[in-house]
Amino acid sequence: MKLSKKDIGKWVTYSNGFAEERGKIKAFDNERKVAWVVFHCNENWDNDEWKNYTGQCTDYKYLTF
Repeated sequence: MKLSKKDIGKWVTYSNGFAEERGKIKAFDNERKVAWVVFHCNENWDNDEWKNYTGQCTDYKYLTF
C-alpha cells in the first residue's frame, strides 16, 4: 500500500486480530509504511475538528479502507 495526500481524512479500519476500530488518516510515511490515525476525537468528526487531535502511529498492515 502507498498513500498520497488525497488519502488524508479517509476513513480506515484498524484490525490486529484482537481489536477493531475506525479512524481517519491524519498523516503518513510511505518509507516507514506507517500512518497517523485519529481514532478518538470526542465525536468531533465534522468540520475537520478531528485534525486538532493527536493521531496514533499505525502500521499499514493493520489498516483497511
